[in-house]
Amino acid sequence: MDKPDGGLRQAANPWLSGNYAPVATETTSFDLEVRGHIPEELNGRFVRIGPNPIGTPDPQRFHWFLGTGMAHGLRLRDGRAEWYRSRYVLSRDAAAALGRQPLPGPGEGTRDGVVNTHLTTAGGKLFALVEAGSLPVELDDEMESVARDDFGGTLEAGFTAHPKFDPVTGEQHAITYEPGQKVRYISLDAAGRASTVATIDLPHCPMIHDVAFTRSSIVVLDLPVTFNLKGAPSGLPFMWNERQPARVGLLPRDGDVSRLQWFEAPRCFVFHFLNAYDDGDRAVVDLVRHPRMFDVSLSGRNEGRPVLARWTLDRTGGGLNQTILDDRGCEFPRINGAFGGLPYRYGYTAHSTRRGDAGAAVKHDVERQTAELHDYGPARVTMEPVFVPRTGAAAEDDGWIMSYVYDGARDLTDVVILDASDFAGDPVATIRLPVRVPFGFHGGWVPDDRSVPPVA
Repeated sequence: MDKPDGGLRQAANPWLSGNYAPVATETTSFDLEVRGHIPEELNGRFVRIGPNPIGTPDPQRFHWFLGTGMAHGLRLRDGRAEWYRSRYVLSRDAAAALGRQPLPGPGEGTRDGVVNTHLTTAGGKLFALVEAGSLPVELDDEMESVARDDFGGTLEAGFTAHPKFDPVTGEQHAITYEPGQKVRYISLDAAGRASTVATIDLPHCPMIHDVAFTRSSIVVLDLPVTFNLKGAPSGLPFMWNERQPARVGLLPRDGDVSRLQWFEAPRCFVFHFLNAYDDGDRAVVDLVRHPRMFDVSLSGRNEGRPVLARWTLDRTGGGLNQTILDDRGCEFPRINGAFGGLPYRYGYTAHSTRRGDAGAAVKHDVERQTAELHDYGPARVTMEPVFVPRTGAAAEDDGWIMSYVYDGARDLTDVVILDASDFAGDPVATIRLPVRVPFGFHGGWVPDDRSVPPVA
């Protein structure tokens, strides 16, 4: 096993301290300690990705969103935790810094930058993803970077960090953006081929991290965070744009932009949707709403509590009605993916503290507008909670919640498995990792059965 940290923690920049600090090396560890019992049908990899800068970044310029990607994978089989691996996702600069050969594939010199935000599967392969330009990177079964990929030449530009799987059609929906390009609605099929369904001409270059969809529409965000090189001294070229209206659009799934319907939205910023669905002539859109972003602080912290909100869009009257579903701080929302774009009842988030870290996990009942917490214990902080359905499940919450949980007292990370239908109860299993996994972004469950849809 490799050394876990190497003393890279720095206090001058919040993204370089505590469990945001990078770890210094890649790790491989076998036959991990398990407390409890891992469900034997969980055969696959629980993967995660986040920023992990190499070396000592400039604390005056470093932003969390910009760090070199590191992918983490936990291999489960027949009730055992076989291995944990962490591997850098090789950008051009990362390969040079590590003294490794650059990755093959398209986009050399133009689309070979940092990839650090999410993972998905397509065409039987696992891909690391980022938004705003760089191409996806294929990872092998042991989390090693293989090649950059433009999905067989079908991507016209970059991709997204946050595609959403459609359980009815089997495709993944994506909204892509980058400076100098129009916003695109892209469909990615199960074979790993992308098609541009629509291009959307907007008056600025907004940050659009996520997408939601209903049976009839794609939900498009146009909010007041704009690409602006004046933000570059902070390392992140996005800023709050006081002059830009906030709106949300419903684009017909056939991509007919002439029928794109815009709705005035509350002034806010949204990184993540929980889900969306049609209700007659209305679209119900559930999301995590931040009051502002990159305004008083270019670090994106301390600009108000993110809350779980419901926007109901009236296609006939053209209005938007907002309901707050849960006013406690939360982020990184997930659902049972079988209910994507459909009426649903349950969602899962990571509770957010004043400092911006996660804490407990939250199970939201959006029908009853109630919530249930799972407290992992003192100084234990969950990252994104991922729902994994039980084989043959009938109930929406029949399955498990899996998450990487940082233990501040031990300065190490566990993977914790909960029974989603007994959310506040004791964990089904706790798997002790030999290292600390820094706070990162997204991940999911990649089952050995490649015919099973991605948990993304």
